[in-house]
Amino acid sequence: TSHGISQELLVFAPVKGNAKISRLKLKNLTSRKRSISITYFAELVLGVERAQSAPFVITEFDAATGAILARNPYNNEFAERVAFVATSAEIQFWTCDRREFLGRNGTLARPAAMLHTKLSGASGAGLDPCAAMQTSIEIAPDETFEIIFLLGEEDSSENARASVLCYSQKRIVEE
Repeated sequence: TSHGISQELLVFAPVKGNAKISRLKLKNLTSRKRSISITYFAELVLGVERAQSAPFVITEFDAATGAILARNPYNNEFAERVAFVATSAEIQFWTCDRREFLGRNGTLARPAAMLHTKLSGASGAGLDPCAAMQTSIEIAPDETFEIIFLLGEEDSSENARASVLCYSQKRIVEE
């Protein structure tokens, strides 16, 4: 619990799935409405070393699912694989540019994106690849909010979209 908000993070991977699921529950313990910004960030390596594979990673935003998709066509063994990052909430801002997220001389501990009001929506080839998503919520007194974040990979864009639709539902049954 911090600043009147209790937080619970459950991270798991379904036995029969290709995704890591992070479920974040927030509860407002105060007597006033709270506005909260939630940011998810993942470096997209799609190879052995980030520095070697980064120039070849191609990212895109899939408007149909609200997911960030990424592939590395120069990775011999996994050229057809598609990585995905998604959330159950409506994304307000996003970027696939790690340099934008971290900022000049920025670090993972103090990314510049946490000081900006929005991310640019940059995607494509030639970026230092990442998947960063931001959303804002309001939580009434004693209200609980739950959000799901997904990180996974599939053998095609179609299967990545299907996994996003399957796992990004607001209610995930724990088995």
